[in-house]
Amino acid sequence: MKELYPLDLKLLNFEKCKELLPFYQSNKQAVLSLSKKIVKLDENDSFYGWYQKNKLLFIISVTFKKAAMEIDNIIMMSEGASVSDFELGMVNLAKRRFKDKIILKLPLQGEGLNSQLQEKEFVHQSGESYVRELSYRTGLVLGGGGAKGAYQIGVWRALRECNVQFSLISGTSVGALNGGLILQDNFRLAEEMWQDVTTQQILLMPDSIEDDSEGYSMNQLLSGLQKLTKTAIQSKGVSTDPLYRLIKELMSPEDIFNSEKEFFIVTTATPNMEETVVSLKDMTEESFSKWLLASSSFFPAMAACLIGETYYVDGGYRNNVPKDVLLEAGATELIVVDVKGPGVTKSTKVPSEIVELEISSQWGLGNVLLFDGKRSSWNMKLGYLETMKILGEYQGFDYTFTKGGFKQVSLVLSQKFFKFLKRSDFFENWFHKKTNLSEWEWLQAQKFQPEFLSVLLLESLAKKLEIDPAKLYSLEELSLLVVSELRKQEQGSSQVEAEEMMYSVTEWLSKFVKQKVPISDLQRVFYYYHFFKKEEEERYRDAYYLLMDVSWQSGLEGLFLLFLESELN
Repeated sequence: MKELYPLDLKLLNFEKCKELLPFYQSNKQAVLSLSKKIVKLDENDSFYGWYQKNKLLFIISVTFKKAAMEIDNIIMMSEGASVSDFELGMVNLAKRRFKDKIILKLPLQGEGLNSQLQEKEFVHQSGESYVRELSYRTGLVLGGGGAKGAYQIGVWRALRECNVQFSLISGTSVGALNGGLILQDNFRLAEEMWQDVTTQQILLMPDSIEDDSEGYSMNQLLSGLQKLTKTAIQSKGVSTDPLYRLIKELMSPEDIFNSEKEFFIVTTATPNMEETVVSLKDMTEESFSKWLLASSSFFPAMAACLIGETYYVDGGYRNNVPKDVLLEAGATELIVVDVKGPGVTKSTKVPSEIVELEISSQWGLGNVLLFDGKRSSWNMKLGYLETMKILGEYQGFDYTFTKGGFKQVSLVLSQKFFKFLKRSDFFENWFHKKTNLSEWEWLQAQKFQPEFLSVLLLESLAKKLEIDPAKLYSLEELSLLVVSELRKQEQGSSQVEAEEMMYSVTEWLSKFVKQKVPISDLQRVFYYYHFFKKEEEERYRDAYYLLMDVSWQSGLEGLFLLFLESELN
């Protein structure tokens, strides 16, 4: 399934298309209505194409209401298209937004079609519509990942705000701990725990690891990891007594065992390292906290947990993202929150009729075993924003933008940028030597969505400038910030200094490499940007062509910086 935009229609052939349902009096009217509606780029209207092996089967026009998905146009693009495939995709689309019902904007039909619609569970209601009520048995899957797990609480916040209900939870390691917090339905408790958490509240360490009085540095991180490693070796696993006390303090057995939700914890039994799945109904109020501890005992860094006569260790050794557990429990929808922690992720085949919503971040989430309240707060904000995008409440790709007018503003900004490019003889000459396609067609061939070119370039520049993705922006706000950061970085060289929250070793190394490589991605864009300012000088023409051939994407970003400056001045 792919969301379609105005320029996508130009690449399609509608000669042999036909309506799947009679929303209009003719196929021609259906196509005309689709064309008129899609160019408006209304925030609540969306258009999707169903593809099978790169072959377009259907196009559907939908409007997302608060509790319903309304359909007012379905065009069949291929003769071999299966109605059952469309039905599956239609339900999947509505359930990905957790809508209560699907509404077909159709008047009462004749007996034959009316019977067919009833077979698909659509019932005609007063007015011009058929309605299909949707049922859910949704499962929330929480993967392991230690200190990264704060992200999952941000996801939960978004699900709560959007009134997304789930009846099953499975968790591994920190996912099990978060699952217990979610089971209690006390968001404030979970949020405050993660905001205040320190490594000493999780592991029994001889010395303090964190000291954020002067910010966080690479040396501080390495010192913390060194202490953790030394203690783990000396103790054959750092004692988890502080974590056990925290679990006992946070968990309310009364709230947990009175919950109507089904809950499953994944741990690993030693010495054979066998996956062990324990359901809430098989636990007692006394054993519940122990099973949470068992699932989270990341041996050998952390001590194993003894229950009965068996030692248990982290469930991530066998099943770090336990989707299969909820499939076996009868889930019809899965919300999978994977924080990319260490461990084994099973290859679980999810049936096509099961709706799977995967939530994970392409941004780093920090350390696994070192806990920091400031980093946790950042991770929670990111989890919230990225989930709100997936649920259609916010917009954007790598960054998050307010929804109001986003599509129209993106298109207008992209159109202005192309007019800016056309005023550059150098760019026009280079481009037309490269291809006979129009700029829009060429971008589509490069897998860019032309309507959102401005957003893609803006986000790419923001990433290179290390602008915070855990904030909500408007396009104008991020544009101003990009230009402001550009000027700051041009005025002085940046050093790897202390930060406001804890980073992982991988994140620090990435920062270090960016500063030490001969030409970083950001430096290359700056070089292009400064060079293009001189394009009026004829002697630079050949060099301009060479630079664009070497990296046209960096070239476009440099030109987009010039464009932003001209727009914002």
